[in-house]
Amino acid sequence: MMRKLLIVFVSICMLLFAGVYIFIPSKLEISKVEYINCNVNGAFRVLSNEKTWHKWWPQDSSSNKKYDDSSHLFFYKGYNYHLSEKLYNAIAVPITYDGSTHESKIIIIKLNIDSVVAMWKCVLKTGFNPVTRILKFKEAENIKNNMSEILSSLRVFLDKKENIYGINLHVIMSKDSTMVLTKKISSTYPTTTEIYSLIGNLKKYIASQKATENNFPMLHVKKLEDSTFETMVAIPVNKELAGNSEISFSRFVPWKVLTAEVKGGDKTVEEALHQMKVFISDYQKTAMAIPFESLVTDRSKQPDTTKWITNIYTPVP
Repeated sequence: MMRKLLIVFVSICMLLFAGVYIFIPSKLEISKVEYINCNVNGAFRVLSNEKTWHKWWPQDSSSNKKYDDSSHLFFYKGYNYHLSEKLYNAIAVPITYDGSTHESKIIIIKLNIDSVVAMWKCVLKTGFNPVTRILKFKEAENIKNNMSEILSSLRVFLDKKENIYGINLHVIMSKDSTMVLTKKISSTYPTTTEIYSLIGNLKKYIASQKATENNFPMLHVKKLEDSTFETMVAIPVNKELAGNSEISFSRFVPWKVLTAEVKGGDKTVEEALHQMKVFISDYQKTAMAIPFESLVTDRSKQPDTTKWITNIYTPVP
C-alpha cells in the first residue's frame, strides 16, 4: 500500500514538474502597449531625457521617493529602473529587483502625425530549477503590472502638449488686419526703454490721426547677418492710415495663427518661441510669416519680469 502511495506521489510530482517546464518557458516575454495622442518626435524627446522623468513617473505610495539623483535610478513598487541606452525612437531600460536585472526596451511607434504607440518589452529568464521558474513567473506578473501603470502615467503626461513644449499651443483665427509699424536697427538687443520709445512714437501718431488702437503692441526682434538687431514694433488700428517717413501702414488677411500665453521675461519668451518652432517642425506645418510677440503687460511700468504676460503668434496654414 505504501509503495502504491509513493508511486502515486512521485507520479504527481513528475507531472507537476513537467507542467512547469511545459507552461513556463526558459524565457518569458512580457509586453505592454499604450496609445498616446502626441507627435512621435515630442514623445521620444520626453522619453529619452531622463532628467525629466520625474515629471511623469508615477508615485509609489509604499516609497518615500520616486527617484535618486545620484544613482539616476527610478523606483516603483520595489523595482529599480534607469535609462541605459538611447536607440532610434526607443530606449533601453534595465529593470532590477532583489539583485537580478532584466533587460527591457520602450519603443515609440508613429501611427499618425499626432498619435503614437508606446510599446514596452521585457525578457525574463526563468532558469532550469522548477521552483525558480514558478517564482519568476510570479515576478513576471509584477513586472507586467508595473509596466502597465508606468506607461499609463507616461500617456497621461504626453497627452497634454504643454508638458512636451512647456507652453499651451493652440490655433486661433487672427482678428487684427490693419496696423501701423516702425523699425529700428541697433548694435545690441533692444532694451525695454528702447522698445517702448518706439511704441510711444506709434501711439502718438495714432492719436494724432484720431484713430483707435485695437490690440496690444506687437514686437519682433531679428538678429541680422552683421550681428546687429532689427526691432519692429506694430500696433493694430481701426482704420487705414497714411503713415510717414518713420511709420508705415500694413494690411493683411485674417489667418490662422498658432499661439500661446507666456509668463516671464525675455529669456522665457525666447524659449517659448523656440518651442513653437519645434512644434511647427514636429507637426510638419509651415510658418506663413514671421513670429511675433503681443505685449499684454506694459513692461515699462512693470519691473518684475516674472509678472510679464506675452502672447506669442506664428501664422500657419
